[in-house]
Amino acid sequence: MELTFKKIKNGSIFEQDFENLITTGNATIELKQQPRNTGGIAVIYAPNGTGKSSLARVLETEEETEEITFETIVDAQSTITPANKAFKIIADQMNRNVIPGETSDYLIGQDIQREYRLRKKVNQAFEQAFKQNLPQALKNEYKVSKVNDYFLSVLQERNAEAYAYLRDIVNQKSRGAEINRAAFMAFIRNPDNQPDLSFLEEDKKKFVIDNSKVIQQLLSIDLNQIAMNTEVMLIEQSDDAIGILKKYKHLQTCVVCDNHDFDGENLLNRKTEGRKRIYENLDSKTKTLLDKVVMDKSLIANDPFNIKHTVMNFISTGISEDTSVLQDEVQMYVNNIVDEMMIVMLNVFIDTTMYSDFDEYSLLLEGQPYIDDEELLYIEEVINDNIDRNIRLIRDQENDNNFKLMLDDKPLLGTPTKEMHLSAGEQNFISLAFELLLAKNSTKEFIVLDDPISSFDSVYKNKIAFCIVKFLEKKKQIILTHNTDLIRLLEVQLNNCFNLYILNNAYGGTNGFIRVKDEEQKILINLHDLIKLFQNKDGVLDSLILDRRLFLISMIPFMRGYAHICKDDDENYVRLSQVMHGYETATVDVAAIYKILFGYEVCVSENISVPDVLALDCGNINIIDKSRYPLLSETLLQTLTYYHLRMKVEKELVEIFNLQINMQHPPTLTQVIQKAFNCRNTDADFVQKRAYRVFFASRKTLLNEFNHFEGNMNIFQPAIDIEHTALQKEIQDITNKLAEIRSIYGN
Repeated sequence: MELTFKKIKNGSIFEQDFENLITTGNATIELKQQPRNTGGIAVIYAPNGTGKSSLARVLETEEETEEITFETIVDAQSTITPANKAFKIIADQMNRNVIPGETSDYLIGQDIQREYRLRKKVNQAFEQAFKQNLPQALKNEYKVSKVNDYFLSVLQERNAEAYAYLRDIVNQKSRGAEINRAAFMAFIRNPDNQPDLSFLEEDKKKFVIDNSKVIQQLLSIDLNQIAMNTEVMLIEQSDDAIGILKKYKHLQTCVVCDNHDFDGENLLNRKTEGRKRIYENLDSKTKTLLDKVVMDKSLIANDPFNIKHTVMNFISTGISEDTSVLQDEVQMYVNNIVDEMMIVMLNVFIDTTMYSDFDEYSLLLEGQPYIDDEELLYIEEVINDNIDRNIRLIRDQENDNNFKLMLDDKPLLGTPTKEMHLSAGEQNFISLAFELLLAKNSTKEFIVLDDPISSFDSVYKNKIAFCIVKFLEKKKQIILTHNTDLIRLLEVQLNNCFNLYILNNAYGGTNGFIRVKDEEQKILINLHDLIKLFQNKDGVLDSLILDRRLFLISMIPFMRGYAHICKDDDENYVRLSQVMHGYETATVDVAAIYKILFGYEVCVSENISVPDVLALDCGNINIIDKSRYPLLSETLLQTLTYYHLRMKVEKELVEIFNLQINMQHPPTLTQVIQKAFNCRNTDADFVQKRAYRVFFASRKTLLNEFNHFEGNMNIFQPAIDIEHTALQKEIQDITNKLAEIRSIYGN
């Protein structure tokens, strides 16, 4: 897979070339894929100050602004911009306070994932049933939407358990939250709970549902408590007459009988008084029956049970048989409607796989949880072996029996690391390892790792390299680093698993992503391949060298370290050391020593003295063919620059302050700086000298004593671990500071 970056912008951090990177010819990075893997890796080496972390921030942004944006083309086809949200960034883990996410984000073993999928599916089914399907059905079909609705109260009498379930489901605040789901499933699957329904006429059924308040009043009346009243029929007649008179009382002629001797106002008053007299003579229960049943407006347009006539006849005659039959019939309809509601609940999952899903999920819940994912098992093993802590998986009884990862007795996720009592290295390893697990499950297409091992000691670096290669083997990765250790460690974990690029971002430079060719990548990763190159095997080195004298000078620091670990005596080490201090005066045949160390004659003889090194102009030189080995070319150039600058500072400070040097025990540059600016706090120039001491002691180019060559023989670091522009600035700053000191303290 190829990513071609048309544009990268983050304020003014990137040079103008990055606004249209394609024109530089260095816009594309290719992710190397392994057979049968969908992922791929590109490593981008970037010295500090180049814009490595700024690039990560650009790719992380999900909203394009005028200040920060990017545009890249994938395999010359689709375009990715911030809006696509395609990049997940994993930054340095230093000071990460908590491990984020839920346990389910990390547990990806087959059995555990099956349980999570079933839990999600079962929970969704309950959510759908309790919050949507059942409430909507009860409301739409039976007009039941509140806990005090009439049909629910009837259900309570018929089946208390069914009532408890439906009441909680109807409750808008609860919506089934209080229901024991296992008990609910047992109830709805019990065939004994299925009610038998009677035949219902649809018009009567609809009437009962639409007029539940009238029905409730009708069924609540005890017929034995209703007193007969022969005048009750007159109430309805009076109501009809009063209605007509109110409308036409202003007329001179009666609209009913055409009587010209018509006093509408007087007649209305008589009718009203008559109705009042009859109504007041009724007992309270009869009044309730009359007002809330007989006279209810719902009976005017539709009365399929003939409620009005039957009840009025009962009141006027006192004969209750017909009304009792009416109540029985209506009660049957109510009971059937309530049973229908119950059946709706019983059948809520009938057309789904819920029963089998719930049974399988319940069976899984009975088992003891254990970690069965290979990646998590690896993390567990590392923690157990190196940290002497125990990662375990438990069920959270207070959270739906969900899984919970524990580190000893504390939840691993979400707990502040200071409460875990971990060292910085332990904390960073656990945090990054889990971040990689999280990335493995991410839906984003690309994972960007920004210097993932920068905050780790040697104990954990190799383990993290393994995690990167193993956990993310199916992911497309862009690894940003200034650490050549990581490059080597990735190669150790999986041979030839990445393509290597150098990020260049310098004014006037060839900017973009510079591909490191395979042959140069080999010498970066493997010391034996580097030494093989210096031995001129196959004649490669001979064809690379552009300036043999400068090549030999730039190799002096590395050769001294190599001599120290390859020879029993210190002769060559001592001779090379004599031309690595600015206060020395020795001359050494470096070509002869090179031949002794590597067996290759760069030239017949090349005598190099301290004055020769001090006289160098490092501003515009070419040591080897940069087009073939750009990384090594830059390394040798910067090593030479460091070497020259350190010698210059040593010589200047020794001369300016007339320091006495014991050549039997030559001081280091750090010791020279301390001697030059040695002062007491009572001295008049104490503040000034202290400032100079701090300045020189803190310069990156001067801190390097080249002792790293005697440790891991890494020729590429720290020489190239500074961006070109920053290096030039440091050189200028040091040069200016030396001139300033000479003007003050020189003779």
